[in-house]
Amino acid sequence: MKRFISIMLVLACAACGTTTGNKSDRELIGEAIAIQMKDYPQSTLKDVYKNFFQDAFGPGHLMSDADDAQERMSNYLRNECELAKTDVDPSPYFVKIGWHGRFYRVNLSVINEGKVPFDVFLSAFMESAKIFVLPEIEDWSKEWSVIEDVFKEGGYEGSGFSEDSTAIRNLLDNGEYVSHHSEQYEKAYHPHYRLIEKSVFEDKILPLLR
Repeated sequence: MKRFISIMLVLACAACGTTTGNKSDRELIGEAIAIQMKDYPQSTLKDVYKNFFQDAFGPGHLMSDADDAQERMSNYLRNECELAKTDVDPSPYFVKIGWHGRFYRVNLSVINEGKVPFDVFLSAFMESAKIFVLPEIEDWSKEWSVIEDVFKEGGYEGSGFSEDSTAIRNLLDNGEYVSHHSEQYEKAYHPHYRLIEKSVFEDKILPLLR
């Protein structure tokens, strides 16, 4: 019942967000940050970064140079589904991420609970990775500077902020962008999910969850 209610709330929010009216980019970014900090209060700047970079890049980088991506991703997914049976992720079945809302984080519980067949989920994930065009690092770096500024304006700075900020800036200055959840986020929420592109999710996954 809890997960069903969460689905209804996400759908309601999505419906309300189909038009942005006169809201600025900074306002939309601030709303996305506020949602994450409310729903996942153990988030650090590092976790906020991961949320927004996943919205910008999706899972495409995982497939970029692998001829055996399908088999490799299938094996990774099966192994993580097994882990998720005991190391349970308490998140809703799906959560829209970032401020553009290009992707959903889809909890692997949808597979383990028999709501979405493994092959359907894997196909949606692979399709999501292939159809998305990766942005330029320079463009993403500029966008992140704005996001971090809005984060500070919201008063979310806590312990470890300076260290996270420096580490992220060094990452971007080196032409890289992939980061991981913070240790405290991992301990609090045991995240087990995959990114599914919005249109793919709403076409192939969402109908199975209604």
